[in-house]
Amino acid sequence: MRANNIMTTNVLTVGPDATVKEIASLLTDKGIGAVPVVDHGGVIGIVSEGDLIHRQELGTDDFPRRGSWYNLVEEKEAAATFHAKAHGMRASDVMTREPVTIDEHATMSEIAHVMESNNFKQLLVMNGKSLAGIITRADIVRALAARPEAAGPPLSSDDDVIRQHVVEALESIPGTSPWLTTVIALKGVVSLYGTVEDEAALDTSRAAVEKIPYVARVEDHRAVLQPFGG
Repeated sequence: MRANNIMTTNVLTVGPDATVKEIASLLTDKGIGAVPVVDHGGVIGIVSEGDLIHRQELGTDDFPRRGSWYNLVEEKEAAATFHAKAHGMRASDVMTREPVTIDEHATMSEIAHVMESNNFKQLLVMNGKSLAGIITRADIVRALAARPEAAGPPLSSDDDVIRQHVVEALESIPGTSPWLTTVIALKGVVSLYGTVEDEAALDTSRAAVEKIPYVARVEDHRAVLQPFGG
């Protein structure tokens, strides 16, 4: 499994001029822990819940003083960053600049290592210089839940992963449903059995399955539901 197998692709973003209040409301309303900051199509930062904890409005803007051993130059720089996050009013003031990202083809092992070593709850996924998606710890747990009981380590073209993505695709397409479809994935070949509501759903869902990573071929045996006679 790789990043593009488990990432969320419909990523909410904000611009550099988004206000702190707007960002806080977005994180709260959508139940997410961070939002990328995008300017002219490129990612310039990320605002997480951690960036909004120390705020003057909450009385939490007291800079934590370090011991005498701490490098004074580093402390001065840290204090400036802290002050900006505590008093800044826009995304560009409070965001973490140059966030750590991963490539969309990163393996699960690489994803877990980056998250653990940096104590991250989410990671931005990139396709070159473009934002491709976001991965959270919940996405990793969800991938684990989708694995069969006592399953061995997955391959990059793991049929279990392919089948899960096919089911998710069918859930999102009007006129078709995973409950009306039997999905079989074997060595990258996806076989579909069952019914759809109309020809449009048949064509749309088949095309969506064909685009899923590591799907080698789609064998569609589904039938179109016929209307009851009067």
